[in-house]
Amino acid sequence: MALEFCDSFQHYSSFTPKWTSYGSVTLATATPRYAGGTYATATSNYPSLYKAGLTNSSTYWLGVAFRWGGVNDITPLFSVFEDGNRQVQAVVDGSGMVKFHLAGSGENLGSVIATTASGLLVSGVWNYLEMKITIHSSAGVIEFRKNGETVYSGTSLNTMSYGSGIINGVAPFMTQGNASRGAGSSVMDFYACSDTGSDNKGFLGDIRVQAILPSGAGNSTQMTPSAGSNYQCVDEAAPNDDTDYVSETTAGEKDTYAFGNLTPTSGTVKGTQILISARKDDAGTRTIAPVYRPVSTDYDGTTVSIGNSYDYVRQVKDVSPATSVAWTIAEINGAEFGVKLVS
Repeated sequence: MALEFCDSFQHYSSFTPKWTSYGSVTLATATPRYAGGTYATATSNYPSLYKAGLTNSSTYWLGVAFRWGGVNDITPLFSVFEDGNRQVQAVVDGSGMVKFHLAGSGENLGSVIATTASGLLVSGVWNYLEMKITIHSSAGVIEFRKNGETVYSGTSLNTMSYGSGIINGVAPFMTQGNASRGAGSSVMDFYACSDTGSDNKGFLGDIRVQAILPSGAGNSTQMTPSAGSNYQCVDEAAPNDDTDYVSETTAGEKDTYAFGNLTPTSGTVKGTQILISARKDDAGTRTIAPVYRPVSTDYDGTTVSIGNSYDYVRQVKDVSPATSVAWTIAEINGAEFGVKLVS
């Protein structure tokens, strides 16, 4: 696996279930880069969206659709972290230049590693930005792209601010105290890929992350609905916890659901990220697994334990479990996805 995390910002009302931490951001729909899009926008100074717990890797590729708010100060952009400690941050200055900094102390950004040309970004304009970053004290790498074009590339850099030189946390924007502001800037269609496995090791390009939801009964309808049809208990864009749900006590039982179609009719699917909002309601261990049904065979994902509070079980599949190659749009549109009680 190389695709570690992605977000469409389309399927929740609070950042809490999906992001490790957040602040001074809200979801908006007023001016997305395409019809029906949803994005995260900074409502005041010091916005942040941070995701921890990713696979350890010295190299990551990050991508995000970014609309600069145009503040005459410092706007946070990509950051990468090791165990919660910032390694490198990209920021936008008042001229629209992107600068790459080592981590500083307290509220200060560290030394500048490299810069793009000024005027790279214009206020109020959506661009798709991507960054490759390799952490090393002398052989670090930074490559930065705007709408698929490389606008900065550097090697033999010191990109290591902390620890052993790995990345396991990422942010599409995250402040460092008073050194970073950014009110009015917005992000959507975010991805993060690590240099692990054999798939998606590189820039994904200008991508769209799309959330699709259950739309009908699937091949397996074994769990108990709180009311109505099983799929209708789990078809909300934002999880509604105990308002309606499916439940199960017998190990091995499962539900699969038909899903809505992807909007594009052609193109490449870089991967799927399944999200199951689940909890247990008593003491003892409960484990579940996502279920993938691309055609006519069920494939179980990784088994995980769940707690007493609702939280996302999140798993990524870079390739189809049926073919071991990239998913196709037709395959996604015809597939079922669901959940199994393992124990």
